[in-house]
Amino acid sequence: EAETGGLFINARKIIPMRIMLEEIGHPQKDPTPLKTDNSTAVGFCHNTIKRRQSKAWDMRYNWLRDKEVQKLIRIYWDKGLNNLADYFTKHFAAIYHRDIRSQYILSGHCMQQFVNAVIE
Repeated sequence: EAETGGLFINARKIIPMRIMLEEIGHPQKDPTPLKTDNSTAVGFCHNTIKRRQSKAWDMRYNWLRDKEVQKLIRIYWDKGLNNLADYFTKHFAAIYHRDIRSQYILSGHCMQQFVNAVIE
């Protein structure tokens, strides 16, 4: 349920962006890809896995299914190593940390801009 909830939260942010792009003359022809490394969440959204009953969960699930049917989003699976959000939640070997850390370390100037934005 948590992974599907994450898909729901991100998809809800995608839809207004698609609307804005269309209104300023840049309609999106293809569904916006929405990646997850959780095959169960993809199975729920594609109706290939039977789901548990839960009113709050049903609302999110049905909303995601509707947006996929409307071709506004495309939910797909990708392996966890390609999911940069997993870096903070999983244990990886030291070599992986050395290889990936450049994607997370900001230069001093960028870091200062980020800190200032957060403070404001």
